[in-house]
Amino acid sequence: MLDLRPRLCRGVAAFAIVGVTNMSVAAQRFSMWSVEPLAKVFHDTQAPEKAAPAIVVRCAHNEFESAQVAIRSETALTDVTVRFGAIEHEGGQYSLTAESVRWNFVGSIPLDKNTTGTPLERLVRGAPCEIPDVLLAERNIKIPANRTQSVRLTFVVPKDSPSGKYHGEVIIASSEGEVSLPIDLQVWPFALPGERHLFVTNWFSTANIARSHGVKEWSEEFWKILAAYFRNMAAHRQNVAWVPWQLIKVVREPSGKLTLDYAVFDRYVECMEKTGVADRIEIQFIASFGEGGWSSPNIEFAKVAATDRATGKTVQLDFGVGLAPLLKDLEKHLDKRGWLNKAILHICDEPSLYNVDSWRQRSRQVHAVAPRLKRIDAIEASDFGDDLDVYVPKLSHLRNWFDDYQKAKARGKELWYYICCHPFGGEYPNRFLDYPLLKVRLLHWLNYAYGIEGYLHWGLNHWGDDPFGKPSPDLPPGDTHVIYPGPEGPLDSLRWEAQRDSLEDYEYLWLLTEKLKTVKQKLGKAAVEFDPTQRGREFCSRLIKSFTEVADDPALLHSTRELLAHEIIEVDKEPLALVWTKPPAESELVPGPIVIEVYGAVQPGASVTMDGESVPVNAKGGFARVAFPSSSNRVIKVEVARDGVRRVLQREFRFSG
Repeated sequence: MLDLRPRLCRGVAAFAIVGVTNMSVAAQRFSMWSVEPLAKVFHDTQAPEKAAPAIVVRCAHNEFESAQVAIRSETALTDVTVRFGAIEHEGGQYSLTAESVRWNFVGSIPLDKNTTGTPLERLVRGAPCEIPDVLLAERNIKIPANRTQSVRLTFVVPKDSPSGKYHGEVIIASSEGEVSLPIDLQVWPFALPGERHLFVTNWFSTANIARSHGVKEWSEEFWKILAAYFRNMAAHRQNVAWVPWQLIKVVREPSGKLTLDYAVFDRYVECMEKTGVADRIEIQFIASFGEGGWSSPNIEFAKVAATDRATGKTVQLDFGVGLAPLLKDLEKHLDKRGWLNKAILHICDEPSLYNVDSWRQRSRQVHAVAPRLKRIDAIEASDFGDDLDVYVPKLSHLRNWFDDYQKAKARGKELWYYICCHPFGGEYPNRFLDYPLLKVRLLHWLNYAYGIEGYLHWGLNHWGDDPFGKPSPDLPPGDTHVIYPGPEGPLDSLRWEAQRDSLEDYEYLWLLTEKLKTVKQKLGKAAVEFDPTQRGREFCSRLIKSFTEVADDPALLHSTRELLAHEIIEVDKEPLALVWTKPPAESELVPGPIVIEVYGAVQPGASVTMDGESVPVNAKGGFARVAFPSSSNRVIKVEVARDGVRRVLQREFRFSG
């Protein structure tokens, strides 16, 4: 097993323009092949009988898109490293730079216990085993004989680069020579937005950051490391980070009044803003369970530790003289700094029916002293009324009490969801170490499918003494962290990269929706009944049938994403047209008989045919027609023509059985 602990030196990705590689010796000794990027490659993984002839990558501008290769040798390899040949646009006038191409060897984590309650067939491998996860900083490694080693490749295409096809190669160099594989990169003619349209938070430990990097918490060296972690979060589209309210220094004056020093608190939030994780400022808990823990009937406020001006001693202040004046002043301070509208405050983590009444009482006390400060919590009950502004139920509770949460959303509450050590069993998406990466990749398709505005997880970096060692026996493997400490900041993992890919998929869906909104506006009255979010949900339903019925084939994910990209490109081309159906496309139909209502809106002067037959268009540009799809003819085709230009819009359905 590789030594996964970080080296003291930092490697720089090798990138070179090369000509013909010498593979005559290497081809006899070791091989390289392209691997599904959502696969976990084990040390005993064998090369397929017929490998793909090239590494195929499809992406938008401003998107991180990954590929994967595997290396295996009959003899031990030393000095193994990776470099890229020139990756050139088909026009010959542009090549990707070193900053656009990244690579990492994938390290494995020892596992002696699988996720509880999950059948073996829903896991990538049964324990004991080693699970691939961490993306290593090493630029040069040894690979023992008859051992497979995977390499993660990541492409980042700048916004100002040309769209179209790129061709290049990746080269594995070693003591036994070199082998290479062609790269076939297709860059679609649209860019992902830099802005994030889903709230995402992963809780983290500042103490773990300081300890793992050998610096004192809140020292100047610590601030530099913290900024590196924030930048990593932002690069993975996390846009919410939590802030310890204890960073506010409190002094009790002889009069009993509190003097509050926000210097460290403000520096922390400013660091969040500079690095891009401050779309929301998530202030940590101000209360906890009473005696008995989670099932206690009481929620109790934290005491405020203050320095007494007269004695210099630390005193513990109850709510009325501690948190109440602190929160009142904090609200004013956040407003003054322009942060109040994006600040959210946690009361107590995971309140349930055991203590919801006590929780609501504490929430009302907070609201009385800081009425403009929004309240958020991960919750384990169905109803918090108007005492909670951001509902964050566990994914399994979201499924079971979805109607209740929808009512809260209808009253103007935000609805997020969270996962943690639950739900397990392998049916729900989750990001445990021994789960397939597709379970991670589908997390945020679920957000779009159900109109859920945010996501929360407790475990960004809550590793133990050995982040690279066996996971905690008390929690599902991988639940504690998705990043690892590296030489000068965090190391990514396969799961962390897959989650970013999922968030980028969400942005694809957002882009399509925004384009559909624009088309709807242009088509006017004919499109008034059109719901711009329906088409995105139709794409989601290819992969998400329910909270517990999700796709298990990466090929379906890739094909869905490619269809989605094509629609983003085509949707606002002329002649402008919208088509929607009742029931929605991708619905599962049961024969007996089947009738689909098809509606549409087109530009003035456009003609419409459906399945080869002319369809009347009214004066507003609208049309309606019934269709009768069958298991042998699942696709409804609507052709729109205007001024010699035509477009075909297709809607497909599934059939039971």
